[in-house]
Amino acid sequence: MQSWLDRLKNKQTPVSTWADQRRNEALEVLASVGTDTTWIELSRHYNGFVREVAVRELCSHPSPEALVALIDRLNDWVPQIRDLATAGLEHYLSPSHLQALLLAVEPLIALAARRRADHGKTLHATRTVLQSPIIRDEVQANFLTRQGKAARYLFELLLESDPAPEALLRSALAHREVTVRLMAVPACQLLPVVQTRRLLLEALSQPSAKFRVCVLRALLPLLDDPRPVLCEALLDASPSIRNLARWAAPSSKVDAAAVLADRLKQDLPIRKRDWLGVLGLAAELNIELEPQWLKQALHSTYLTVRHAAINAAPDSQLPELLRALDDPSDKVFTAAIARLNKQPWALVKAGLDAKLDRDWHDLSAMRRSALLHLRPLWQQAAYLLARLDAEPAQQAFWLRQLNMWCDRQYQMVDPVTSKAERAELTERLRALAVRGLIDSNNVARVV
Repeated sequence: MQSWLDRLKNKQTPVSTWADQRRNEALEVLASVGTDTTWIELSRHYNGFVREVAVRELCSHPSPEALVALIDRLNDWVPQIRDLATAGLEHYLSPSHLQALLLAVEPLIALAARRRADHGKTLHATRTVLQSPIIRDEVQANFLTRQGKAARYLFELLLESDPAPEALLRSALAHREVTVRLMAVPACQLLPVVQTRRLLLEALSQPSAKFRVCVLRALLPLLDDPRPVLCEALLDASPSIRNLARWAAPSSKVDAAAVLADRLKQDLPIRKRDWLGVLGLAAELNIELEPQWLKQALHSTYLTVRHAAINAAPDSQLPELLRALDDPSDKVFTAAIARLNKQPWALVKAGLDAKLDRDWHDLSAMRRSALLHLRPLWQQAAYLLARLDAEPAQQAFWLRQLNMWCDRQYQMVDPVTSKAERAELTERLRALAVRGLIDSNNVARVV
């Protein structure tokens, strides 16, 4: 490199052209290399002369990091630098440089999307090296630790060169990257039926409902008797698995309601996923669970089970729905609100009044608002006025609540409260406004 720099210096002339300026600038930058910058950093410098020197240096000092930098320069906008990087890459195209190539998998994937030059030859050469039989075990071990694009790239590469891919596909079906697992399912279908069936049955126990739906859809046509698999899938914790099983059940003469009935004759579930399967199928089939089952589910230590139980609870279990308003989980609380919002106001009123009377000051703003909005609009005002009468010591607080309630109203739609009661509530609000206790402009919004 020193001889190259010497030639560059000898070409210096009085600054007269843009190229001369860049050349002189390059000499100044290169004079400071090793103090604040590295050759890898300089390989990305805006000055082409600097990049050229950096690429030459990287070519003469091979390392995994240098390979990554050279791959980046394969798409350089200066043809001479691209040629230098291509020549430097040749050193790495052998199985002895496996670790460097594995480090460079993601840069190689990125290179395939760049179009400044044709990189097909380089990409094919690196792929061929990575497919070498003598390093296959190391490449496969690395594949098992990868995620994202790198994992998919290595899977395709390994599958393409594997004459007996069952072991690879078994690993791919259990891979940490769900997109690799999804890619492995159609690849399994190219194997003999016996092998495919064995692999897919094993894969049904893997996580990710999206993946298991894909596996189940591919597996069902291969089974001589799909009924055992369908019966198990009908009680799966995942709604998407249950939906596919319910769709496929009639063609295999499987009665989903009978499957649920058989399960309800057994002991109460212990595991979360078993609870979710029973509760989910019962809700989907609109089948009412026995009170003992529902009570146990509503008092489960698992948040998701309690939430599912709210959705499975029949309207006749109104006391349990009201008790769910005390659940520490906001998700369960919101589900209970949604169910109670569909109940007749006359049935909900007593329990809701008791809850608000007891816990108003301890509730979060979100929960207080949700409970208040379970009431018809004018019943909200009626409740606030009743609390104002019942707690004179807290008059300022309840007047503020009334003022804010009036300010929030826009269109008053309340088919529950009678005209006579609305008129009485209106007069009370006007009287408070006349006395200056609440804002008359806010009261005008509702009266």
